[in-house]
Amino acid sequence: MIAYVLPFSLQLAICVISVRGPKALGVHTETLDNVALHTVRGGQYFLPAEQLEQRRLQEEWDNVSGAFGFAEYSLGVLAHAELFGKGEDEKNDEHRNELYTFSDRKGRRLALRGDITPQFMAMLKAHREGATTAGGKFTLSPPQVSKWYTKADCWRYEHPGHCRRRNHLQWTCDIVGITEEAAEVELLTMLIYFFQRYNLSSKDVAIHLNHHNSTSAILRLLGRDTDDGKWMHNFVKVMDKYRKLPRDAIAESLMVLGLKTAEIEKLFEIIANCNTITDLENIFQPESEFVKNMRNIYNGLDIAGYADWLTIDLSVVRGNDYYTGAVFECFDRLNPHRRAIAGGGRYDNYFSRSEDSYSQLSYAVGFGMGNVAIVELLRDRGITEQSTYADVVLFTPPIDLNKDSDNLQSINTLLDTLRKAGLKVHQYYKTKKWYKALDIAERAGASFFINPQVEDGTLTYQVHDLGSKTKKTFPKESGGELIDLIVRARETIAATMEKR
Repeated sequence: MIAYVLPFSLQLAICVISVRGPKALGVHTETLDNVALHTVRGGQYFLPAEQLEQRRLQEEWDNVSGAFGFAEYSLGVLAHAELFGKGEDEKNDEHRNELYTFSDRKGRRLALRGDITPQFMAMLKAHREGATTAGGKFTLSPPQVSKWYTKADCWRYEHPGHCRRRNHLQWTCDIVGITEEAAEVELLTMLIYFFQRYNLSSKDVAIHLNHHNSTSAILRLLGRDTDDGKWMHNFVKVMDKYRKLPRDAIAESLMVLGLKTAEIEKLFEIIANCNTITDLENIFQPESEFVKNMRNIYNGLDIAGYADWLTIDLSVVRGNDYYTGAVFECFDRLNPHRRAIAGGGRYDNYFSRSEDSYSQLSYAVGFGMGNVAIVELLRDRGITEQSTYADVVLFTPPIDLNKDSDNLQSINTLLDTLRKAGLKVHQYYKTKKWYKALDIAERAGASFFINPQVEDGTLTYQVHDLGSKTKKTFPKESGGELIDLIVRARETIAATMEKR
């Protein structure tokens, strides 16, 4: 069997399709032998228990976005490849090389998106120019300050590993048209609000804040020239590994770029000694624009009562090729060397002046959160979704329709009424043995198991409360009372889970 990366370290026995299966379907099997065909390496798939986690996560993304007044949009995962590979300079090579690209039957070069920002900005540009959607013109007028969010499936051909997949679902929030730091403050507040929805605190998650211009400022302190764009790009690529590699390995790479031992030691010292906004102001000039920018963001979070979530981190340089202002990443405090949970920053002037002269699109800030690292964090903290696929399991053993049609009609009426009351009801009819159905109810995480019983032609319902391990018998005519009991119990359980 080939190596296969399971989503979220799920331990499963992968069913391998034999050569006979594809041959029977007329499928060419030369490259399919011993390959798990239900997904590609590095792709995500979810069994029911995992899907519950994903559903809850997406619901929280929607809830937080709605609470902050963000409007949802959606864009297809397939687009023209040139949209994701703009520019011919070296800094774009990595992004181009990670794209899944192909040519369609008409020879058009297409790609699965690796990042939704190019699509998003292209959509806004088309919006400004009066482009239409399938349903007509866009409803928001171009001058309107806009707050947007989406849940985008993104694909990148990179090596799968811990907290890294070749595809991930990404929650992306962007604010367009605002120059002030209030936009950054709101986005960071959104992230904090999201973490709090899972009862995570600043003891669990740290937001590392930096600025695009701090890199040049540090190099100037070292007496280094920052005009060589190619050298700066290579320097940023090395520093992006600052949290991942030993200092000796980083130092060796910096020496290759021409830095001397004394310069490297001073660089490491500056980064190590800059953890607070006061440290930043002591190292650099407080009047520097990037320092004032970071101070304003800090003050905004401090006023909101969230300053304890923030730490200054000059090693956060991911995205320096396209971010133009503040940049930030969220990390697990207990596992700081893991991949970032979320990240973002300001990316003003996305379009060059020759492409777009409309000032409203000149200012943008956003963040993205994937569905991999955050679930890893939640599992580490024991914050997992209870595997509940049904509130009620209703046992309906095989019934002689000629003799018991009235009873069957009563059972179906109860089944229908339970579902219309908003309950998730699993009807089990596989066996005549009720205790097997009871076992199914317990494994499904149901709160109640209903066993219809007929004695001397009289139908009753034996209701098992699986939480308290008690049971009670209801006459057929007491269906309303039975449903009220279950609904109240479910509401109590839901309230208890919400408090957790």
